[in-house]
Amino acid sequence: MKLRILVVDDAAFVRDLVKKAVRDTYPGCELHEAIDGRKAITLLNQREINLVLCDWEMPEVSGIEVLQWMRADERYKKTPFMMITSRGDRDHVMKAVEAGVSDYIGKPFTRENFVAKMAKVVAKHHGVKPGQGAPGPSAHANQSADVLTARPASPPQADLGGASVLVAGQAAGNETPEKSTPEPARGKAKPKAKGVASIRFGSGGTAKVVLKDINLQELIGVFRREGALPALLEPVVLDIVDQDSGDVARINGYVRMMQAQEPHPDAETIQILIRYVDDDQDKLDVLSRFIAKVR
Repeated sequence: MKLRILVVDDAAFVRDLVKKAVRDTYPGCELHEAIDGRKAITLLNQREINLVLCDWEMPEVSGIEVLQWMRADERYKKTPFMMITSRGDRDHVMKAVEAGVSDYIGKPFTRENFVAKMAKVVAKHHGVKPGQGAPGPSAHANQSADVLTARPASPPQADLGGASVLVAGQAAGNETPEKSTPEPARGKAKPKAKGVASIRFGSGGTAKVVLKDINLQELIGVFRREGALPALLEPVVLDIVDQDSGDVARINGYVRMMQAQEPHPDAETIQILIRYVDDDQDKLDVLSRFIAKVR
């Protein structure tokens, strides 16, 4: 069976991660994508889809609305739908279950966890196992937005506990501290702390980060190392809370750079640069209010 799979997310970075995992798992599949729920419904009306991998929070039409639309349409009453979202609280999980979700995975997630859940859903509904189906001649040639080519990593650096990290501002090679300084901090000899944010890493860890600088594209902050470090380019979810209104912006992003603050491999204080990948205006509005208060 040739699977026809639809990936729906307003963040291109997340779509790229999901698409690459799908291609590698089912090399013969027919892959489609949509940047929001409205475009997803248009695609579902244009062609038959066998599996939907969909974000929850999107502008105009949300993932839960796409799911409700599908379950109300005779063609898609039983089509597997996997929700991919940064909203993993019990109330949202229950709402998705009541709407007819097939499975649910919270952001950020590991590739292994995502593939395991997706494979379970596909095997249950379609009887197709990973690797089945002959790949087309360009199955891997069309990955123009592959995360490794779209977001180039920093040069090879010292490996500290599973992540590439600059030690005390200098790489294991001959990169100078000046070249490795994150963009938001340039020109600021001693940036002051600008509030605290929570970060959830795809590998399962969390951190409370003291912010040094923040804007609408990225943030730089420091956190105390507890256990294994995240990897470069690892997906993260940044939880920003407006203390006055109580609004929460769950910003999707990735680890762009890390730098140990002490000159040894067991450094406990880590500076981190997070680049956002969300285009959701509601999230950016909450983030803007937060920035206005901490700057």
